[in-house]
Amino acid sequence: MRLPMLGWSLLVLAAAPVAAQQVSVGAGYAMADYREQAAFLRFRGTGPTATLSLAYSRWGLTVDASHFNFDPSSDDTTLEPFALDQISARLSMRTMSFVAVEGGFLRRSASPGRGAQSYEAVTLGLKAAYPLAPGADMALRTAYVAGSGFSGGGSAPFGIDLGLAIAYGPAKGRFRVTGDYEFQRIDRHTEQDGVRLDVPIQTAVARLGLAVKF
Repeated sequence: MRLPMLGWSLLVLAAAPVAAQQVSVGAGYAMADYREQAAFLRFRGTGPTATLSLAYSRWGLTVDASHFNFDPSSDDTTLEPFALDQISARLSMRTMSFVAVEGGFLRRSASPGRGAQSYEAVTLGLKAAYPLAPGADMALRTAYVAGSGFSGGGSAPFGIDLGLAIAYGPAKGRFRVTGDYEFQRIDRHTEQDGVRLDVPIQTAVARLGLAVKF
């Protein structure tokens, strides 16, 4: 599903005149909170992030990549640090003045694999973007998350992804300061000896960065 979605979005954007396209490249740093099995396994981490955004007419494509180094937030010696790489791609189509339908794909990889769950997920939701003032914008998004292929097994019939993003810069300038907050919860469950076990995954990420428009 990922490749057809990305291929179609790139084809739509590439077919437009270059001058009519809006391209933004950003980089920043983030703080994150990661939990599994409610608050039983809790980690905190930081790391760099990068973003590429393409827009033309009613269409938009956003690709985010992040790398985090997580450490246990408690003194539990059975828990070990791990690294987490995440990449996501979201294709949107504006249906009203400020509202767009958005579909995406997410891949998360943990190293070592026993440190946290690695998985893939698809998302479907809505995004609302509002101009606050000249050079200032705010965007809200919410999406349903369907997770599959967990490295530790199990399934997740339901998940939710929420996001808030703010950007500010000179109205006619290329540089913008960006900040966003993302919350995701996936209600994963497994079975042991025929008994269902709830092992949800919850992530919160706060980013601060700088973007350049072309």
